[in-house]
Amino acid sequence: MAEYLVKDSLNDFKNINKIYTDCQDLHITKAFSEKTFLRIYKKCTKLKLITVSKSTKERLSNDTKKLILKKRIKLYVKNEQGRPINISLSKLNKILEMYKDYSYRDLEEKLKIPKSTIHYLIKKSKKKKLKDGDKIIYLK
Repeated sequence: MAEYLVKDSLNDFKNINKIYTDCQDLHITKAFSEKTFLRIYKKCTKLKLITVSKSTKERLSNDTKKLILKKRIKLYVKNEQGRPINISLSKLNKILEMYKDYSYRDLEEKLKIPKSTIHYLIKKSKKKKLKDGDKIIYLK
């Protein structure tokens, strides 16, 4: 079974209320203010890590960076390019568990998923992220 981490991605600060309350890792795509950070911190009390792009980190004010450090949250630059695979985590886990024991044709019959799609998903499961509904899930 794949080890996974549910992680929110925030690109619109109007959607802070949609972040998981138990979110520990958050990827933010735009520069944000101290006030915005405090709103995020209030919503996600278990937050331990914020990842941003290099340009986003450069645009953060020094005061915002200091506040993040003061709250004992790590701020990392992360470059996760590419579109996530659009499949539910449960379905991907099922395919990954079964493909070791069954041929692609057997999986096609059992799961009612085309053989070429199964092959594609197994190959692409090595990517670091997938999309389940509107949540992005980062794989370890």
